[in-house]
Amino acid sequence: MKNNNLAVGLKLSLFFLIFIPTAFLKESFAVSLPKILIENVEIAGKDNAFKTRYLVNYYDNVVEVHFKTTLDRKNIQSFYYKLDKKTFFAQNATTWVAFQGNQFKISDITSGEYDIAVSYKTKSGQVAPSVVFHLKVERPWWRTWWFWGATFISLFGLFYGRERFLKFWADEEQRHAKKIVELELRTLQLQMNPHFIFNALNSIQSFVMTHDAITANSYLSKFANLIRMFLDSSRSKYTSLQEEIKLLNIYIEMESLRFEDKFDFTIEVDQDVNKYIEIPTMILQPFVENAINHGLRYKRMKGVLKIHFYYSKDHLICRMEDNGVGRKVAKEIQSKTRKGYKSQGLKITAERLVTYNKINESNIGFSISDLVTGPHEGHEDTGTVVEVRFPLS
Repeated sequence: MKNNNLAVGLKLSLFFLIFIPTAFLKESFAVSLPKILIENVEIAGKDNAFKTRYLVNYYDNVVEVHFKTTLDRKNIQSFYYKLDKKTFFAQNATTWVAFQGNQFKISDITSGEYDIAVSYKTKSGQVAPSVVFHLKVERPWWRTWWFWGATFISLFGLFYGRERFLKFWADEEQRHAKKIVELELRTLQLQMNPHFIFNALNSIQSFVMTHDAITANSYLSKFANLIRMFLDSSRSKYTSLQEEIKLLNIYIEMESLRFEDKFDFTIEVDQDVNKYIEIPTMILQPFVENAINHGLRYKRMKGVLKIHFYYSKDHLICRMEDNGVGRKVAKEIQSKTRKGYKSQGLKITAERLVTYNKINESNIGFSISDLVTGPHEGHEDTGTVVEVRFPLS
């Protein structure tokens, strides 16, 4: 029994001796080889005692390693070093670099973390155990996260501040522009005041010089009411349609008295029209004044002035129609009888509307056209139609 066990043991020993890999034998044998002894590591020209970890600046990227070995140099075939860079996911392995002598130099090492391994190979093919040390090269300050973070924040703050600054000045310019336009509108409104009062006083003067005191007193009473309404409305840029119609009614009655009932007038408002809608103050009176003073007053027969308020799609329309002599004849008469006089009412009103539209981004407009009533003595008797359009929006 003992002989059988001895035989089995001998067979197993022979089996393992035959099938053990040659590389394993070499590796096992290589363990007995002496390691390289690193004497010092020179970084950027400065000697440093050997240690397992080094931390250097990004510009100190030249490393020179000095070493020695206890093995006879005659038995060494070559020395080797390897520079492996560590990445976020794994280590970036590189190949071994052969060199002669007892030192080697690595230049232009980029920022990052490295493992530097040094070994040698004997002439018999054996490889000595590697000596490994760690080298960390810091990033330059312009490649650090805090620099890019600070740069991003600074640029963001710069652009944000620039946009805020430009928006501030744009708002300031817009505010000043709006203020200028509002002052311009106010100036035009003040220009309208003396023009309106001047025409009203002329009417009173004409009436007082040619009529009795009782009628003059009635006329002055209407004028007082008109001036009060005018002063009340002049304090605001807007007035209700109802107040504007009331003012127009008193004004037309005064003019009708002054011209001795030379014309009749009607003011018609459709039932669906909102009388409390706001419109620019004193915007319609100049058109009525123009129709009376330049059209109806020169008509031989009794004239008619019609004012109609109605909706048309998305606009409130004020249509003022007179059957006077027309614009062409009125211009000819004025050029002969009242040289040098130019009515400023329509001009100021047009300027007011332009300014009002700028402020409110509105589109109030008006049109003036001829009204042909029919043939008469070889020519056409022509009146005038004025339409003022107020957008409901």
